[in-house]
Amino acid sequence: MLKRHLAVLSIVCAALAVPFAEAQSTAPPAVVAPTAPPMLSDPADFNLEETSGVMRSLQEVRGRLAIVFYEDRAHTSDNNDLKMTLHRFIQDNNLRPQITTYGVADLTGVEGMVQDLARTAIRAIASQYGIQILLDWESRLQRAPFNFPSANSTIGVFDRQGRLRYRHSGVHGAAEQSALFRVLRQLLREPATP
Repeated sequence: MLKRHLAVLSIVCAALAVPFAEAQSTAPPAVVAPTAPPMLSDPADFNLEETSGVMRSLQEVRGRLAIVFYEDRAHTSDNNDLKMTLHRFIQDNNLRPQITTYGVADLTGVEGMVQDLARTAIRAIASQYGIQILLDWESRLQRAPFNFPSANSTIGVFDRQGRLRYRHSGVHGAAEQSALFRVLRQLLREPATP
């Protein structure tokens, strides 16, 4: 059972990593005129362990946009096309200095020795692809102010002040992708300070 759990976890992490590691250059999707994204009254923050063991937070990337992919093992491939398109958009428009992307593994319920084995397996996959994956062992992003659902693929976009400005759970179809890129373009035009 433990070997099966680790094998599934490895596949999940690989699915998170591959789209970002193998993306190729193409044009971003067309979007319609921007509308004002929803706002949280206060900046959000989390502190999560990454696969290297370092703790990461939204606070440390203030001044940049942050895109969070929050997925459990069953939903890592739900938005692979969007991950590749987003990676190309960031790369083709030289937006790395302005946008941070976090892949967060929902590892709720993984405990004890299995947790250590899961961390080791995810670390190996992250190292293979040259990325970091954040590890949410305690459902932190499922609680307020994030309210990302479990057992899903959820994408959140945070503005330069750390406020959640876009959230969608489930597969991003054409309309959802258009809305996401509309919000990203609007947020890129906003000044770094409120």
